[in-house]
Amino acid sequence: MRTPQWIKKLGGHAGELFVCAELSKRGIPNALLPENFSDDDILVGSKDGSQICYVQVKSCHPDRSASFILRETDEKWQTRPIGELCVFVWLGSTKSNDPPQYWIAEKQEVGRLCAAHSAHGTSNWERRFYPNELPADWKDRWSLFDRFRPTLT
Repeated sequence: MRTPQWIKKLGGHAGELFVCAELSKRGIPNALLPENFSDDDILVGSKDGSQICYVQVKSCHPDRSASFILRETDEKWQTRPIGELCVFVWLGSTKSNDPPQYWIAEKQEVGRLCAAHSAHGTSNWERRFYPNELPADWKDRWSLFDRFRPTLT
């Protein structure tokens, strides 16, 4: 039986909330963007407003799917400005109460990964990635958000 769309949306929303929570516990201001805000889910910024960053969240619920799904159109991220980020959230199985896991990358890096996918140049729009296929140095790479951390005096 196919998973209803509303359940898939809940998984995506959960991933966005997990990322917002991780940023918040690090003292980094963030806000969810409206649904269907093209290619971005979260706005991150410094408290003084001098820097902002858009974040795309890709969630995977292992009880329903074993891979993250990106698209051929995500190859265009190769030309996105440095500082636009993508966070992959492995939500963790509810059956074993696993915690979420995170892989964090510049959108440019994700675009290059999509372009290097075996489906590149074919009529297949899917770019599926299993967690073990994501670069190991992307795991828990929260340091990409360090520029937004408040400086405490």
